[in-house]
Amino acid sequence: MMVDIKYTQNFYTNQSKISKIIASIGISENDIVLDIGAGKGEITNELAKYSNNVIAYELDPTYYEILKHTFHDKKNVLLVNEDFILAPLPKKPFKVFSNIPFSLTADIVNKITSDESQLSEGYLFIQKESGNRFVGQPKNTQIATILSYRFDIEIVDTFKREDFKPIPNVDVVLLKIIKRRDVGSDYLLFKDFVTYIFNQMEKNVYGTLKKLFTFNQLKYIKEELKKKNYNIPSDIPKEYYLKIFEHFKTNGLDYRNRVNGYYKMHVFQHAKREKINRTNVKNVL
Repeated sequence: MMVDIKYTQNFYTNQSKISKIIASIGISENDIVLDIGAGKGEITNELAKYSNNVIAYELDPTYYEILKHTFHDKKNVLLVNEDFILAPLPKKPFKVFSNIPFSLTADIVNKITSDESQLSEGYLFIQKESGNRFVGQPKNTQIATILSYRFDIEIVDTFKREDFKPIPNVDVVLLKIIKRRDVGSDYLLFKDFVTYIFNQMEKNVYGTLKKLFTFNQLKYIKEELKKKNYNIPSDIPKEYYLKIFEHFKTNGLDYRNRVNGYYKMHVFQHAKREKINRTNVKNVL
């Protein structure tokens, strides 16, 4: 029976493939490794073969009792019966390997890639559509561009639907997230810069960039946009955003002030829309 992936956690049953993947990613005994939505503990058990510090999060009381029974004698496994979204992250660098609840994908990725997070490396089972959004394929996205400042993100594997229980009605992939640099003093400005560009209402992206760059800078940018046929923000690859940002941040306060606070405003407005949508759903029910 096919089950809507949005409303359930789909457990992965191909233990042989799990073992091979985890063996190949180089987890050491000193690594702190998180398993989010541990279920019955198949992934947790495999991680515990390599790491002396595995933290398994499971909110469901039934599965948590199973985990307690399974790992009662494993001193290298810490079980956490809390909502991962509300739980504190480790203060030291950590890794993640998890078949996460798909309905919480955005919240989990936001948490482990937040400014305060010490994530060094992550592997997440997620819906292919979500994976493409974080990677920026086939069209670039705002979130993919923002994350590219700090992380290298790619899809490294695709799973068979039949290897999940219940069987999902969409494809599932393995998303790899590797930290490439710390937050740095320019990160907030970069988030403002990217969010501003992606949310303007100009007919084409050049109309937006004209507000952010000097006349001399625009000569080269216009030439590049025309040559590569970049017309809208999602046409522009992540690498080019990083390149032109290096020039933007050398400009004066008049230019910076045009984007300052844009990211926080966007997050606030998005959260407000989500709250309204949840309220409307409750009213319908």
